[in-house]
Amino acid sequence: MKSMTVTELSEAFGVTRQAMNNRVKKLSEEFLDKNDKGVTVVTETGIQVLEMHYEKTVLTKEVVPEADNRPELDFDKILSQLMSDKNAEIARLSEQIVIKDHQISEKDKQLDQQQQLTAKALTEREQTLIELEEEKSKGFFARLFNK
Repeated sequence: MKSMTVTELSEAFGVTRQAMNNRVKKLSEEFLDKNDKGVTVVTETGIQVLEMHYEKTVLTKEVVPEADNRPELDFDKILSQLMSDKNAEIARLSEQIVIKDHQISEKDKQLDQQQQLTAKALTEREQTLIELEEEKSKGFFARLFNK
């Protein structure tokens, strides 16, 4: 029976160790075991549950090659699948980069607007203070008759 540690699983599924650790903690106890070193491992059935969650196959069933079944073809298949998975991941990350670039652009616009409003408010405040000083410097009757 095949079992894997959190580190091995994180590498196999292409996620961080922390993300895999959080996912493994959510698994039922029936899918967990301890290896000879006392480290928690996920059993083969637990790995199959993770495969369904991540929609990725990491366990390969042992196939006894027939006489005309060449192992290098299996290697090519696996390599092709890995390349396909990596290309899909690259496409997903590229999409995320475009989204993040758009979000940064929007935040830049918001920051620029905020800076403009702050500058306008400061200018208006300074103008109001100047007007107050001018009013204070006028005499009583000048203020009374607004001259």
